[in-house]
Amino acid sequence: MSSLVNRLKILSKAQLLIILVVLWLLIQAVHLKTFGIVTTGESTKYIDECQQLLQYGYFSDNKYLFYSVYILIHLFFYKLGFEIIGVYLFQLLLNLLAAYFFFELNYRITRKKSIAFIASSLLLLTQTFEMWTVYLYSESVYSSLIILFAYCFFVLNQKRKYNLILTTLVFVLIIFSRPTGLLMIPVLMSYSFVLLLKQAKYLKAILFISIISIAFFFLLDYAMHSSTTFDFMKPFVENEVLCYIPTENTPALTTHTGSNSILNVFEYILHNKKQFAYISYQKFISFWGMQRSYYSNAHNLYFSLFFYPIYLFGLIGSYYLLKIEKKVFLFILILFTFYTMGVILTCDDWNNRFNIPIIPFVMMLGAIGIHFCYQKMGKVLFKED
Repeated sequence: MSSLVNRLKILSKAQLLIILVVLWLLIQAVHLKTFGIVTTGESTKYIDECQQLLQYGYFSDNKYLFYSVYILIHLFFYKLGFEIIGVYLFQLLLNLLAAYFFFELNYRITRKKSIAFIASSLLLLTQTFEMWTVYLYSESVYSSLIILFAYCFFVLNQKRKYNLILTTLVFVLIIFSRPTGLLMIPVLMSYSFVLLLKQAKYLKAILFISIISIAFFFLLDYAMHSSTTFDFMKPFVENEVLCYIPTENTPALTTHTGSNSILNVFEYILHNKKQFAYISYQKFISFWGMQRSYYSNAHNLYFSLFFYPIYLFGLIGSYYLLKIEKKVFLFILILFTFYTMGVILTCDDWNNRFNIPIIPFVMMLGAIGIHFCYQKMGKVLFKED
């Protein structure tokens, strides 16, 4: 073991990237052999909607506006004559691109090869993140875009016009790749608001938060009304922790059936505080704990042994990231908050898909924690540049 560590110490950044590419190839090969290219389940709605768009020129349901990026990818490869293989190869290569820029993001923020390598390795080894490359669902493209946005936002110089345009483009693609992409609006809004307050630009901060909040309010309300399947009161009324799995109804729930979905949700919370607090706790545990009663004991044990130590190292890593780069720490904290609240205000997914956007940043914090804990032991994993 000590011999392996000594060999790793002398590896260059390029050599570490080669190791990661080999690891990526092995993992993707295993997923492809295990699952094949999955075109069942949610994949069918994107395939069908592609045909709907071709034949009629519009979506069958307004909700697909918030999946439009992924549907247009299907359309592009259908026109080329190899829709299924094309979409798979596209999201596979986008995943590889995101993996590279994730390494670069970690390295540019911390200036540590060890942190970049550990974070990238952990992300590649996260089955619940990487497995979606073989599923023709929107998750793989969506998660890759979030990594690319983080790189553009924190590494590229936004004062340069072309960098700003690129960052904005990636941000817009996130919003229209799947509905939860809308959460990136309040994430970026809150992040900018805090920075303006720290710069003592109070009037600008108030005007900014007011304008963006109003715009987001109407956009979110439109999303809620865009389809009958987007019933955001249903999880509350039926006590759904996991989507579409109602638990026993609680008597004395006060609900409202007004036209504004957002106000209905807040009115429900106001009149059912105890029940909301209880089910919020359950959703929080489901989102971060990732345990499922229908998983095998071995599967749940795997989640516990893999994720929980990383969470612990992530808490340590948060302390060091706060010292290294406060802005990145602020962004991650806000991202965690809004994606957790997104589940609390709706429901969690059966297969732990809703926490995909936060996983890269969990791995980043975990890698920072691992690096500094190892360093505290008087050891160095890599000779840094």
